[in-house]
Amino acid sequence: MKFLSLWLPVTLAAGSTLFSAGCTTTGYMRDAQPSAPPGPDQAKVVVYRTAAFGGGDHFPVYEYIDCEGKLLGFTETDCYFEYFCDPGTHVFLTWGEGDAFIEAELEGGKTYYIRAYSKFGLAAARPGFAPVARDSVEWRRLEETLPRLKCRQLDPAEVAKFERRKEERLKEAQAKFEEGRQSPRYLKPEDGKGEPALNAK
Repeated sequence: MKFLSLWLPVTLAAGSTLFSAGCTTTGYMRDAQPSAPPGPDQAKVVVYRTAAFGGGDHFPVYEYIDCEGKLLGFTETDCYFEYFCDPGTHVFLTWGEGDAFIEAELEGGKTYYIRAYSKFGLAAARPGFAPVARDSVEWRRLEETLPRLKCRQLDPAEVAKFERRKEERLKEAQAKFEEGRQSPRYLKPEDGKGEPALNAK
């Protein structure tokens, strides 16, 4: 009984920290308006995050292009960002305590979704980075999930400072992918949504 009386307040306090975090943002992003669906010569990728469980870190998301990294946005809680690109093969990466990769085969005129989340690590949060497949539970939840999230975009005036500080960290992640030390997850052409974009705030 004594053990329970000591353990319960600690547990409740921890739970309060985890679940009261709510919407969290970073100074590297700013509010934006949702974009129209992509045209036939473009694909759109939506990266979203719905919870701070596992840690409130804002993981950076890059596209790996021709041995270079292009910063696309950060995984803010209860927010999403959009990225337009040419159809074809793309590699997206993120990091925290560890790295995560998605190799995507994108078709023109379609919108694709990547769900970001946190996992508990030893010293910091580990990044969760999941392609949303058409046959997944997350796909079925999209119409309910996206309208309650805030659309965000990079603030060009702020991101240069982050990119300069993280050049070496980006190279480490790229080397891990190039050397095959960590396999990517896959976003398939059929996982894209060809219908009009969902309304989101």
